[in-house]
Amino acid sequence: MTSTDKLEPEKRETALIDRSIMKRTEQVFPEETRLILASTNLMRRITSISKDAIEEFSTNPVLPVIMNLFARNRELVHFSTVCLLNGGYAPSKVLVRVGLENSLYMRLFRKKPELIKDWFTNPETFRKEWPLKKIREELFLRNPTLWKAYTEFYWVLCNYSHPSFKGWSEQIVEHGILWRPVFNADYASECIGLIFFILVQSFQQFAQVFKQWIPDNMITEINSLLPKDSQMVRRHFVVIKNGKTI
Repeated sequence: MTSTDKLEPEKRETALIDRSIMKRTEQVFPEETRLILASTNLMRRITSISKDAIEEFSTNPVLPVIMNLFARNRELVHFSTVCLLNGGYAPSKVLVRVGLENSLYMRLFRKKPELIKDWFTNPETFRKEWPLKKIREELFLRNPTLWKAYTEFYWVLCNYSHPSFKGWSEQIVEHGILWRPVFNADYASECIGLIFFILVQSFQQFAQVFKQWIPDNMITEINSLLPKDSQMVRRHFVVIKNGKTI
């Protein structure tokens, strides 16, 4: 028997799910949590249409790349929500930042499909030639509203993916660093807005590319969810609260 065989999980401090925070989040944000679960459920189900479109993947490279990026965002939104429900607000935003990058790639490859081959075969060269700032300029520079919203959105998330005071200040309280996650309605609200933003972006790009394969019942579901998801972005995320829904 090794020393690790004798270890037992600590049930209070290190539980994988903090049910008290999850319950509190669901109490304070009941509509939001139900809508996130409904949206992520649709993300999982809608990827099944790839089997209907797969015969065209070899001749239309936009299809597999959008499906790939959408599936990545499906997982990122899921685990960002898990962090949110556990009071892990900063990690939730780190995951959303990756989702934002995926959403930018979805837009870029729809606009410039000739770049897809380099992205798949020469990723290092592609990243040097197409840094995220250049991608944002390519997509939004002619639209000041979108440029401002995406740039501010991106820098908010950079506070959490890079060392900065903003990124770790959420763990600071009057007497030092928090020794365990706690529920915070303001931080949770910001996370909720960010998660819904990625949901909206992902659904919009995916639906435009795969619309001919999406069954009518799922189209109806998307058309029902997207306005509600967009409303949650405006309600919870201050950077674009007074701007245009993107």
